[in-house]
Amino acid sequence: MNAPRNSLTVLTGLLGYPVGHTISPVIHTSAYSESQLDWTYLAFSVKPEDLEEAFIGFQALGGRGLNITIPHKQKVMRLLDEVSEEARLIGAVNTVLFRDGRSLGYNTDGPGFVRALREEKDFLLDGMRVCLIGAGGAGRAVAVQSALSGIARIDIADLDSNRAEELSDWINQEIRAGLSGVFRVGSREGDEIIAAADLVVDATPLGLKPNDPISFDPVLLNHGALVMDLVYNPPETELLAAARDLGIDTLNGLGMLIHQAALAWEIWTGETAPIEVMKEAAQKSMFERK
Repeated sequence: MNAPRNSLTVLTGLLGYPVGHTISPVIHTSAYSESQLDWTYLAFSVKPEDLEEAFIGFQALGGRGLNITIPHKQKVMRLLDEVSEEARLIGAVNTVLFRDGRSLGYNTDGPGFVRALREEKDFLLDGMRVCLIGAGGAGRAVAVQSALSGIARIDIADLDSNRAEELSDWINQEIRAGLSGVFRVGSREGDEIIAAADLVVDATPLGLKPNDPISFDPVLLNHGALVMDLVYNPPETELLAAARDLGIDTLNGLGMLIHQAALAWEIWTGETAPIEVMKEAAQKSMFERK
């Protein structure tokens, strides 16, 4: 990572706990360098009980922007002066802009998901049937942004059925009645939902480890569907490999990672992010860590 060059260097960073695994500094500083901006990005490991103090301290130091990651995405919202509509609906903030003494919160995960589909696969959500497996933080962002993007239907499954039902009910109440439903993977109804979907998104952590089972049977997919696994390292999970072998189009989570980062970068800088440079830096970093 480039060191700050002078006292005018603009500070951005990440608050999370832990943060040792993150490649965000590599992604963002590569973009600053490409754009010849005297900015830097640092990752700060902040315990939950220290979040407010760290947040206030970063703002007092004149920082321009923050990324927020686990476990702070919900708790940081109470510290903000203003929250975007997407962040309110998702119920989490992953990007903060400090401007004119105010703190503004955004969620770029959902928009990053939509941009990745469009840019990587020329896939538009309008009118599509979406099937989501995993209703945690990333899954919630995918579900809400899909619902805001004109889909025909989204059906949600999670090992915690209450979590799936809560997310589905929220979408039906806040966005459009009847837009969402829930299902159980492995049930007859679930098989039919997966088979009818235009887009199936796996938002579970399955696939991060070599011996993980896959979240559903890819034989169920129709051959015109796109299956997306939000895991990006490894770049091809067992689910994606099995779907590819069946001739089904696939997408991993790297595009969503890069595009959500690019949107945060654009919020902070007001400039267009150099996507290819950010992607190349991310891929190189992941390769070097193997």
